[in-house]
Amino acid sequence: MFVRVLSLIIITLYTSFQLLSQCDGRYYDKIFGIEQEMFVPFGKNADYKGDTVYLSMHINQPKYDTFLTRPLIIFAFGGSFTAGVKESPDILHLCDEFTRRGYVTATIDYRLGFENGNDSDTNQLKAVFRGIQDAKAAIRFFYKDASTINKYKIDTHQIFMGGVSAGGFISLNLAYYKANISVKPPPQWSIDAVNEIGGVEGNSGNAGYSTKIKGVINLCGALADTLWLQPGDPILVSLHGSNDALVPFGTDTVSTAVEASFHGSETIHKRAANIDHIHKFHPFLGAGHVPFVLPIPFIPPASYYMDTTVKVIRDFLYENVICDPYGLTKIEDYHKPHETLSIIPNPANDITNLLLNSSSDNTFSIILFDHMGRKVIETKIRSNLKTSIDLSQLEKGIYILHCVGTSKSFSKKLLVK
Repeated sequence: MFVRVLSLIIITLYTSFQLLSQCDGRYYDKIFGIEQEMFVPFGKNADYKGDTVYLSMHINQPKYDTFLTRPLIIFAFGGSFTAGVKESPDILHLCDEFTRRGYVTATIDYRLGFENGNDSDTNQLKAVFRGIQDAKAAIRFFYKDASTINKYKIDTHQIFMGGVSAGGFISLNLAYYKANISVKPPPQWSIDAVNEIGGVEGNSGNAGYSTKIKGVINLCGALADTLWLQPGDPILVSLHGSNDALVPFGTDTVSTAVEASFHGSETIHKRAANIDHIHKFHPFLGAGHVPFVLPIPFIPPASYYMDTTVKVIRDFLYENVICDPYGLTKIEDYHKPHETLSIIPNPANDITNLLLNSSSDNTFSIILFDHMGRKVIETKIRSNLKTSIDLSQLEKGIYILHCVGTSKSFSKKLLVK
């Protein structure tokens, strides 16, 4: 067993450092130009009036990128489901920031409006699910491309859905909605309303392909039922103003005619923490709704909030995205390591904390290697118990943290800054 585990460590380290040598800076630093494709059609569907809406997206790719597979972030704009466009300045800025870091990004259309201009509970629910249907069509578009012409070279195991305000509603409820799990049974009117517009998956395009995503980027959105969030669901990063008067920071009604309560980012964070879900929550203390957009984007104070937004998302994704230029990593490798070991913070300065989620092994060996493959730290940790690691004596750079149990082992990267 020892020889087998040692061999796995050597192979893993060799592969990890080979990948790191080609991934240095990717997903963290802005190292690429941008190649943009505008108005790429991905579907169509009827709006609330019955008129056909043709859906398109703008797609950004890292310029001169040689990777055979790249992670994807799809963004949905805000606007209370009545207004907004995929060219919203905040969304374009986020696409720019993350494309330059090595992600493929897309900003999408989705259908807007309420029947008779009335945002009742029924009509609001329909509007949210129209948005979900359209976002699912966009996700399916990339799965279809990956399995056919592979124009965009998307790693379909690393697709993230994100959005601002209404786009956050879409992203959260797309990722976590479960018809068979709820705090209380859904009222019949809600079931009828969703079925009336084509069900959860909808008919917006690219039927037959997956809508599975790896994670959610929630910017001031809310979820209808936190019980939908279950262990093993897509990972989550959320940012939200604590004084948001439009979308609840905690649990409340939204400031429209809707009477139903929604659960904002703080309440979602509590649920995620209770089930040891991989997530990051950053509250904008004292700030209102979408402070990185309002009152005027890209000048203080909104620009300061946007800088923080980018950094929080960047750091969370950097910890959880696999750098795999050749598409060599097995499917199970994308999920298993990241569902068992959390490194917080990462990047780190002097101290980082490890939390190991495991039902099989009680004690794991932790070995930290530098970029030359030299062992710099070795210790042991117990599962389900947070352990602090002192990094104060280490030089800045990328390290490989190897975790070894009696029946399994895996590695994650750690950035010391």
